Formats: sequence, C-alpha cells, structure tokens
Amino acid sequence: MSLLIKNACIFTCDQDIVIPDGYLEIKDNQITGLGKMSAFPVERTAHGAWRIIDAHGRVVMPGFVNPHMHLYSQFAKGLNLPKMASFLEVLECLWWKLDKALKEEDIYLSAYLGLIESIRSGVTTVIDHHASYGSIKGSLTAVAEAFSETGMRGALCFEVSDRNGEKDCKKAIEENVSFLEEVAEKCMSPSYLLRGMFGLHASFTLSPATIKKVHEANEKFGAPYHIHVAEGEEDAADAKARYNFSVVRRLYDEGVLREGTIAAHCVHVNDVDIELIKKSGAFVVHNPVSNMNNAVGRMHYLKMCAAGLSVGIGTDGMGSGVFTDIKAASVLHKEAAGNPQAGWNEVHMSALKTNPSIPSHLFGKKLGVIAGGAEADVIISDYIPSTEVKADNYWGHTLFGVVDSRVHSTIVGGRVLMEGFKLEHIDEAAIIKEARKLSTSLWKRFEK
Repeated sequence: MSLLIKNACIFTCDQDIVIPDGYLEIKDNQITGLGKMSAFPVERTAHGAWRIIDAHGRVVMPGFVNPHMHLYSQFAKGLNLPKMASFLEVLECLWWKLDKALKEEDIYLSAYLGLIESIRSGVTTVIDHHASYGSIKGSLTAVAEAFSETGMRGALCFEVSDRNGEKDCKKAIEENVSFLEEVAEKCMSPSYLLRGMFGLHASFTLSPATIKKVHEANEKFGAPYHIHVAEGEEDAADAKARYNFSVVRRLYDEGVLREGTIAAHCVHVNDVDIELIKKSGAFVVHNPVSNMNNAVGRMHYLKMCAAGLSVGIGTDGMGSGVFTDIKAASVLHKEAAGNPQAGWNEVHMSALKTNPSIPSHLFGKKLGVIAGGAEADVIISDYIPSTEVKADNYWGHTLFGVVDSRVHSTIVGGRVLMEGFKLEHIDEAAIIKEARKLSTSLWKRFEK
C-alpha cells in the first residue's frame, strides 16, 4: 500500500526547502514523491491501494532522533530515593541498583513504554544505551522485541563495565557480541530497523584490560562504540589519578574514540580534548536536561560547535522525546554566553542535521530529510503556522511551534505508527496495566 499525505506544510530539512502547501508520497519504506498541491497528479491515487492522510495545513517534517537514551529507566518514575549529594551517589543509589534489579520482562516492558512515549513525541529513531546487570543474557533481544513490536527504528548496545566484577563484565561483552551477530544476519532486509553498537559505561569503570577485551571482541564487527565521556567530575578525577591523562586523551589513545563512536556528555573536557574528539571523528551528544538534573556541569557546547565537532542533542533517559532538551539547549547557552542570539544556528544544526546523521551513518541510508529516495521516517505536528513559512524561518517555526506542540502522526519506514494521536497496532492500556504490576515487584527488589 502507498501512502499520501496531502495539504501539508512541509519542512523538508533538505537544503532548507519548504513547501507551504504540499503533498508527500511514500511507497514501502521510502519517500517517492513530493511537491506543491497545485501540481499534484490527482489521477495517480485513482489506481492502486492508497492510504491518504489529510494534514489540514499542519507541519510535516522528518522524524526526530534521540541519539542517547536509556530505555531501562522507565520504571524509575515514582521511586522513593535517599538523599544523594553527588553524581556518583546518583549512580550508586539509583541507576546501578535499578539495573541490577531488572528482570527480562521488566526490560521488555520498560523499552516498550519508552518507545510508546517516543512515538507520541515525534521521535522515530532511538539510539539506546542499555544496562541490566541483574539480567544480562538476552536483554538486548528483549529490547529488540519491543522495537519490532512498536515499529521503531533504533540502535542498541549493552554497557560494559568492571563495576560488578570480571564475570559480569565478560557476560556484558558477550551480550554485545550476540546482538551484533543477530544484526549481521538480519540487516540486509529493508524491513529490519535495528543496528548494533558496542556499549561501554565510562572510563572510570573500565580498566585497560577490559577495553582491550572489548576491542578483541569487536574486531570482526567494527561496530561503533557508545560511551559516557567525562560526564561527572568523578570520571575526570579518576583518569587523572590513574593515567595522568584526561578522560578524552585516555579513550583516544586506547582506540575507543574513533569514527562513529557516540561520546555522550563530554562535560569535563578542555581545548586539547576538543581537538582530539574532532580528530577521532566521534559524535558528541549533549544532554542538557540530564546534566542540569545531575548537577554535573555545563558542556562547552558553543565552543565544540565552533571547533567543527558533530554535536547532537539527546535525553540520557530523562525523557523519551527530544523537544525538552532542544528547547533547553536553545536557552541554556544564551545565558552562558550572555548573548540572546547565541546557539541559534548551533541548536538548529544539532537537532535537524547532526542527530539524523548518526543513524544515517549506522544504517547507510538517507535519514532526516524529506526527499526522493530518503527513508520514510516522517511526523505530522499538530502545529499549523499562523505566519509565513519560508526557507530562512522554518527553524523558528520548529523551535517555537513544532517543539511546543503535540505530535499528530508518526511514520517510521513507511509504516504509520500513530495517526490523529491514536497509536496503531499497540494496546497501550494493556502495556501500562502490565507495567504497573511488574513495577511493584521491581521496586521491592530495588529497595532491598
């Protein structure tokens, strides 16, 4: 079946082309045509099976990408937590306790819940960084099942860490390998919407011996790494004390920072580190809301962008949709620079260019644009512009219109996952009911 979206205000994000009153054609998993409504060949829909969505003037644009997410965090909502005075205490008292309490059914439902939120938030690709040291083997398969059932696009990995001992570290490496083997078998199918990365936690929980083992395990795959880099002062202090290097220098020298690596956070870095990241070809992902929530500091975002780094914007599990973080980044760095226009172009580039370039690199496909031959990952925002839309102001409409509006419809790989705010093929009420039941047991295990 082919899909037609008509009467749409299209932000193509392709050379800043805007079509204020246009149509969009999708066949199978790709965009096959677009143009002005006045030029639409009406006779085309008279032949064959077409599904038609009337946007009624709403904005249609490429789906958003969340390049650093922790889907396993969903069951943390509502947890009663002790006082935590540092980022390390946040890890020890919340996240590391939670990931050790997770069972396979929790992992699956937590991922499912996060993906439902993603669909509702206009995110069409989620790059997930998973941890569940209470249930390692098969955990990525459980997450992958949630992606398959919701129809979402994504990339998965398991975070390798020494924090739970050698035995669990070995299992974490094996889980990455197992999933990468699965991806290698299935990735040639156009309908398979998952890719693999090799997950690492952070420098301060990884010995040189473990990183060597990871490289050896990853040699036959050449998968990009996904790692937290200098998020908190603890990571920076550990690298200085143990190696007399910065975190970035250590990871660069040991081959973790390389082309395609996702380096999340990069808060505690210096000018030399920035040059090393640029030289490595790694992607940096800024997570402003999480960084503020954990009081770890403010990334040198504008400096990194000016240096030519590829800087995206993610959520770090603070939410499933990226709108809040995009808006936060757009104001946070104005305050830091003392300039009300600071970050305007940079946040635009991060949200609409760099973010989709990360899965484009992983999939080897054209994502993040509405153009012929591009993957059909598209959203319809419940935003109808009340002022003129053109090439030089569509970012303003995005930041102050789309970002503040609900998402009307979400399409991934040509498949409609939500139309008119209604999820398709998903029994959300049943998922929530089961999650509430499981969360009671999970919280009891967490509190032990």
